[in-house]
Amino acid sequence: MPEHPAITTTSGTTGISGISGISGISGIASEPSRLHPMSPVIDLLVWLPRMWPVFLVAVAQSWGIVAVATGVVVLLATRVVAWWRTTYAFDGAELTVAGGVWNRTVRRVPVARLQQVEVVRKLRHQALGVSRLRLQLANAGSDDGDVLLDVLSVADAEALKSALEQFRREAVAGVSSATAIPPPPAHELLRLDPKLLALGGVTGASLLLLPAALVAALQVLDDVGLDDDAGEVAQRLPVVGFAVAAVILSFVIAATLAALRNHRFRLSRRSADLVIERGLLEQRATTVPIARVQLVRLHRNVLRRWLGLASVDIATSGRSTSDGAGSADDSVPVARWDDAIAVSLVALGGREVVAADRAAASVAVDRLVRRRLLIAVALTGWLPILDSGARGVVAVAVVALLVVVGLVARASGRSRRHGIGPDVVVVEAGALAWSRALVPIDRVQSWRTSQSPFQRRHDLHHVHIHLSGRRHVVVRDATGAQAAAVVAAVRRTEHVEIAR
Repeated sequence: MPEHPAITTTSGTTGISGISGISGISGIASEPSRLHPMSPVIDLLVWLPRMWPVFLVAVAQSWGIVAVATGVVVLLATRVVAWWRTTYAFDGAELTVAGGVWNRTVRRVPVARLQQVEVVRKLRHQALGVSRLRLQLANAGSDDGDVLLDVLSVADAEALKSALEQFRREAVAGVSSATAIPPPPAHELLRLDPKLLALGGVTGASLLLLPAALVAALQVLDDVGLDDDAGEVAQRLPVVGFAVAAVILSFVIAATLAALRNHRFRLSRRSADLVIERGLLEQRATTVPIARVQLVRLHRNVLRRWLGLASVDIATSGRSTSDGAGSADDSVPVARWDDAIAVSLVALGGREVVAADRAAASVAVDRLVRRRLLIAVALTGWLPILDSGARGVVAVAVVALLVVVGLVARASGRSRRHGIGPDVVVVEAGALAWSRALVPIDRVQSWRTSQSPFQRRHDLHHVHIHLSGRRHVVVRDATGAQAAAVVAAVRRTEHVEIAR
C-alpha cells in the first residue's frame, strides 16, 4: 500500500503515480476513472438488509422465491448501471465526480476547499478488500454535503488520499507542486491502550446505550400491544437481580463498544496535519489539517475529573460531532488529562492559551441558583402533601434533592469562566459535565451580544462567537467591560486593556 505516492512532472503536467489507469495525476488525468468493480456488490449488501420486510412478506407467498430472486437481479442490474455511469477525476486543482442514471450530475471540488480526508473500511469493505474515501467540506457538518467515493481499491484510496492532501497543502501554502516532496513520516502523539479505552467507555456517554435501548424496546412493545405481557414477565423477575444484571451488562456493552470503535487508536502528526486512526469492525483513518481547525473542546464529567481523564473534540468546518463527553464522535474519546492538554495545544497549531480567569458576575450565579431551585420546587414540592404514611420520608428526600440542586447550580454558575489571550479565547462551563472551548481568534466568523431584561438591569451580556460550520461558543453573563473586551479581541483590534 503506497503511503506517499511519488510526484512526477512531465511536459508541464504534474502527476502522481500509484493509481491505476491514469495518465498525469493518478485518479483522473486525461481519462476519468470508475470506482472498483465490486461497487455494485457493496451497494447490494447495503440495500438488501433494508428490504427485509418486503422479502419477508414475499416469501410467505407461493410466488415469493421467484419474486425475491427477480428483485435481487433487478436491484443488482440497477447498481451496475449506476456504477458504470459514475466516474471521478483529479487534475491537481479539482476533484470531479460525475454520476447519475437518468439525471446526470457533475460535482467539482476545489482541492483548496477540503476540510478533512477520511478513509473508511466498514466490515463489508474489509471482507471484499476495498475502501471508502470521504471528503469533508465546509458544509456545516452535513453528510449530504460530503463527497463520497464509496468503493475504491485500498491502494487507489490511499494514493488518491495522499494526492489530495499533498495538493491541498500546496494550495493553502502557495507552494509549487513541481518542487513539493512527500510529507515526512508521521510522528506519534498519542496511543490508547485497550484498558484505557474500556475505562473511557464505562465513564462516558456509551454507558447510557443499554438504558436507552430498554426504553426504546418498551416503546415498541407498547406500540404493538405487548406491554402487558412484558409487565407480567417483569413481575416474575427478582427486581434486585435484574437491576444488578442490567448494570453489569451496561458496563460490559459500554467497554466493549469503546474498545471496538477505537481499537488501536493512534493520533499522529504528519507535516501540518493530524492523522487519527481507529477501529476494528469499522476502520477509519482521518486526516485533519491543523490550518482548518475551528474549535477544540475538552470534556470532563464528574467521574472523569475524579479519575483524571478527559475527551477531546477537534472540529473543522467539515465535521460535526455530538460534542459529548466521550461520545463515539470525539476526536480523542478518552485520554489522561495531561495528554488531553498536550493534544489540544498541538491542534491549535502553537497558539498561546491562557487561563480562564474571568468569572461570570456573582449576581448571575445567584439568579441561576434561584431559577433552578424554583424549577425543582415546582416539580417535587407537592410530593410531601400527598396523603401517605411515608410523608415524612418524602419530605426529607425532597429537601435533600433541593439542597443538591442548589449546590450543583451554584457550582455550575461559578464554572462559567472565560479567558482572553492574544491568539485564543477560552470559555469554560458546566459542573456535572464540564467543558473547555478553545477558540482560535483568527477563525471567528462573526459575533453578537444579547441581553435579557434581567441582564439589562445589571449590565450583563451573553457574547456569541460564531465559527464556520454553524458552530458557536457563548460567553455567558459577562459584565459590560468583559463583553467589550471579548468583542475587541475577536475583532483583532489593537491592544486594549482587558477588564477582569
